[in-house]
Amino acid sequence: MPTPSWIRFQVEAQLSEIIFSGRSYKLDEWGFLDPPDQWDRDFANGMAIVQGIRGGLGPAHWSFLEYLRRKFHEENTIPLLVVACMENRLHLSDLRRLFPTGYHRGACRIAGINYDFISSVNLWHTYETAPPAKAPYDIDQVGFLKDHRQWDPGFVDFIQQMGGSSYHPGKEGMKILLYLRRRYRDTGTVPTVFETCTANGLGLEELGKLFPGGYRRGACRLAGLPFLG
Repeated sequence: MPTPSWIRFQVEAQLSEIIFSGRSYKLDEWGFLDPPDQWDRDFANGMAIVQGIRGGLGPAHWSFLEYLRRKFHEENTIPLLVVACMENRLHLSDLRRLFPTGYHRGACRIAGINYDFISSVNLWHTYETAPPAKAPYDIDQVGFLKDHRQWDPGFVDFIQQMGGSSYHPGKEGMKILLYLRRRYRDTGTVPTVFETCTANGLGLEELGKLFPGGYRRGACRLAGLPFLG
């Protein structure tokens, strides 16, 4: 499902901000809400959409999020995953179904709990979320690779994780990314969407399904091509 137009990211170095329903929320360098007292239900609903929770948050989601927030505010802790599941009478598969991106980078992030707090409670909490100490790719303020020669397939995962998305273009989408890179390498220009569709035997609708984020900010960005405005 495409990210709604009222969601946009602004990334500067390792500081970021996200906007839901007209309100700006500050995020830490890992993409968690910081300071956590900014949290409200609009943030939770917006972050759920960003993370691909289809249909939005339902009663089971809210019950678990309220549990996490009680633990955070009243007990100054975050339970281990197995404890959280046990206390909520959930199997691990149930939690995964509710929060496809995981316990910490999914549920805890939606609940507005910041990364530093999670790691200070127990460093093992961060196993899902900790990126390398230094960002592996040099990107500009809108998330495009500054030097297309730095690209490798890991860049696709890096961009998706930066945006909190579980989407991946898959085998067919990777063929398009490699085509875009070859064209840019050979011509020094970014092919138009029509050229890309024709060369790969795709219709616009088919390409849109492969890259729900769009052609320029989806396919071209993931291919490591420069930002053209």
